[in-house]
Amino acid sequence: MQQGERKSYIRLIYRRAFKYLGVMLVLSLLLGALLGAGVYMVYSVCAMGFVMICWGWFTYLKMAGMRPFGTNPNKKKVKIPYIHRRFKEKKHYRPSFRMDSDDFDDDLTSATVVNEENFTEKQVDAARAISRVMCGAIMVIISFFMPLGG
Repeated sequence: MQQGERKSYIRLIYRRAFKYLGVMLVLSLLLGALLGAGVYMVYSVCAMGFVMICWGWFTYLKMAGMRPFGTNPNKKKVKIPYIHRRFKEKKHYRPSFRMDSDDFDDDLTSATVVNEENFTEKQVDAARAISRVMCGAIMVIISFFMPLGG
C-alpha cells in the first residue's frame, strides 16, 4: 500500500470508528436515561463497548473464512438483492437532504472523504473489523472515567 493509500485507509477507519462511537454513545445514553440512574449509564457504555468488540471479532472471523453462526453447506454463492449489496455498480438518485459529502465534487473532497470503492473487499472488511474493535475499546475506556453517580 502506498503512502497516500495508507493515509486514506486510516481516514476510512477513523471515520467509521467515530461514526460507530457516536451511535453507540447515543444508544447507551438513551438506555441509561430509560433506566434512570447514572450507574446504569456507566454499565450501558461498558456493555456497548464489549458489544462492539464482539462485533469486530465476528467481522474478523468472517473475513478469515469462518462462519460463526452457520455455514453454507453447498458452497454456492448466495444471490444478494441489489439493494443489500455493499459494492454497487450504479448510483441511485438521492434527494438533497440525504446527500453526504461523497455526493459533492469540490476541491477538498479528495483530501477529506474516503470511499470504500477505492479499496478491495478484504481491505474494507479489515477496516470495519478494526474500527469496530477500536470503537469498543474507546467506549470501555470512557466507562472507566465516568463517575458512578451520587
